[in-house]
Amino acid sequence: MKKRIIKNKKGVSLLEVLISMLILGFGLLALAPMIVMSIEGNIISREHSETSRLAKDKIGYYEGLDSMPAMPVIEQEVNVNNMYTRITSVRDSSVDTLIPAGVYQIDVQLSWTDNHNVARDINYSTYILK
Repeated sequence: MKKRIIKNKKGVSLLEVLISMLILGFGLLALAPMIVMSIEGNIISREHSETSRLAKDKIGYYEGLDSMPAMPVIEQEVNVNNMYTRITSVRDSSVDTLIPAGVYQIDVQLSWTDNHNVARDINYSTYILK
């Protein structure tokens, strides 16, 4: 009597499943640092977008004035949006002879502490004609 060997190739062995899960796990572990870096990059981008908006708002305020206040103007605002310190400086030719008459230089400095307790600051500067 001949023994008949049945070869069932329809299933996946438990060993093959474990090996494939191990390979998948190592692949996901390799992606983890990239995900963390992406999250950090998004936070930094959001902070810079917010500082840009805050600077634009302050510059727009001075652009919208009918007449400028007495020069020089130095204004400090603390806890803007519960995070930022905004220092605005406005100068004209009476303060700085390098600035042409009728032109105002507006400097906006924003400072904050990021989520890693690192002090950050960024400066924006523009000129407006009145």
